[in-house]
Amino acid sequence: MITEWEWIVPFKGRNHSGSVEQNFLCKAGNVYVMDNHRAALWCWLNELDLTTPHSLIHIDRHPDALQSRLDEWLKHLPSWAAGIDAYLGKTYQSDDFDCPVIRWDNYISIYLREFGDSLTTFRCLTHEDGDPPNFGHPMYSSPWELPENLSYWLAEREGPWIVNIDLDYFYCQFESDIRMMVSDDYIDAVATGLKDAMDRGTIGVLTLCLTPDSYTPGWTATETLAARILERLDLAIQLPNLVEPT
Repeated sequence: MITEWEWIVPFKGRNHSGSVEQNFLCKAGNVYVMDNHRAALWCWLNELDLTTPHSLIHIDRHPDALQSRLDEWLKHLPSWAAGIDAYLGKTYQSDDFDCPVIRWDNYISIYLREFGDSLTTFRCLTHEDGDPPNFGHPMYSSPWELPENLSYWLAEREGPWIVNIDLDYFYCQFESDIRMMVSDDYIDAVATGLKDAMDRGTIGVLTLCLTPDSYTPGWTATETLAARILERLDLAIQLPNLVEPT
């Protein structure tokens, strides 16, 4: 089991992530783990030529396709060859404030405008919480379709695939609590589908986001869930001080 990770954004602690704070980003092979999804597009650019044919499956509570200021964001994009600091740090002036260009809720809309012409297949599984993707004909699927079909969906003829997962997809609001809405068996089946596709070489890059605040129960729960999924991929991850010494 691989335990060596490259820390692209060194771990800053279990802090608030919100729309723009990046507390960590690490990678092992073509698998990237982060707390804030805004880094995902950089990871895809780091692994694939997005101007050539590829496919995307987006599994996330949100479409991450905000378009309210899309034309303005497109005028201030970072260089796609930039390092992670320049990518995350690119800002523009809005109402006398320096605003980050790339956010957790707009990186998909930016990606689709910049690279959507190269998409072979775009499959979207969300809670429809946010703007729909600015793309002609996404393929929409439901949560109950995911475990049995994921390996089949990640077909070789449509690769390489970007697999983009936000763990908030697996949670729901229940009265005053945020709870898992699926079973351990469901999670294991999803992870098994990922492993099968990884073994077949159809996944070009996998991005996994914790989103440890607002839409999940927090750091402890999402770290545990991420570790469970990654274990099926023969990856072991433990954020610093995840387990206190006894």
